[in-house]
This record gives sequence, structure tokens and C-alpha cells, in this order.
Amino acid sequence: MHSEWIFNQIKALNIKKKINLLDFASGNGRNCIPLSNKNIIVTAIDKDQEKLNKYKNLNNINTICFDLETKEEWPLLREYYDVIIVVNYLFRPKIKKIINLLKKDGFLFYETFSLGNEQYGSPKNPNFLLKYRELLDIFGEELIPLSFYDGKTKYKNISIKQRASFKKGVF
Repeated sequence: MHSEWIFNQIKALNIKKKINLLDFASGNGRNCIPLSNKNIIVTAIDKDQEKLNKYKNLNNINTICFDLETKEEWPLLREYYDVIIVVNYLFRPKIKKIINLLKKDGFLFYETFSLGNEQYGSPKNPNFLLKYRELLDIFGEELIPLSFYDGKTKYKNISIKQRASFKKGVF
């Protein structure tokens, strides 16, 4: 199931012109497939080619098979994306590099699990759980924070997540 929060963030942008959206660690395409349309050109990047094959031929979706956690440089264009979405993915060693991919006045919408989630389900490993206010600490000095939430969410099951939206602009 797609992230309702991400969809609400994008809907609030009221997109009228073509934009480039990056779905970071896109997986099975649960977010990028329904988001792609005549005004949203999606780049979906994931390390699993089998998952990308499910939607690589759809209109307005470009796929890139790449392991984001290698030492290699990401095959993504700097300052190219109007919107970047990250859902249920965390790799701290390179996380700040996402900022370089955003255009000026671009938006980052990030939603993933945080500490406390281990009592409800996976992930339980602290390497994959955000610490208190971590998204604000990571991105808040270089991007303008627009919203932040850290607490219980319920889709099918209860989980503990952080959700944050940011804009790349001039302070």
C-alpha cells in the first residue's frame, strides 16, 4: 500500500507543470506507480532489478537499478529533482547526499521507522530506526523544515515513524 502521507504532501503542491520526482529506494513501486502522470516524471531507483521490471515500461517512469549503499557514486543528476520521496528506507552513511539532488525550491518528503517501532514489528535493528528528531537533525540545517511528526501510525498495523517535509531554499 502506498504512503498516504506522501500522497497528501504531493497533492498539497498542486502541481500544474511538469516536474521530476525521485522515488529513492522505490522497491515494488507502490508509491511511484500511482504518482506518475503527465505532470510527474518519476525516476525510480532501487537495487532490485526484478522489482523494477514490474514497472520499468510504464509511461512517465524511468528506472535505475543501483545499490544505494555501495561506495560508488550515485547515478543521479545533481540539482535535478523537484521532489524526492523516501519511504521506509534508511542508510545513514550517505543520507545527506540527498540534498545535492534537489533543485532550488525543491521538496524532500521523508517517512521511515523510528525508535520504538521494535515493540510493534520490523525493523527492530537500531541501524534502521531513526533516533529522536533525527530527520530534523540531518536535514534541518541545509533545508527548510516544513513539517515533522514522530509517533504512532496505523495503516495495516501500528508502527512508529518519523515523517518530515523540507524545502530547499534560501534561509
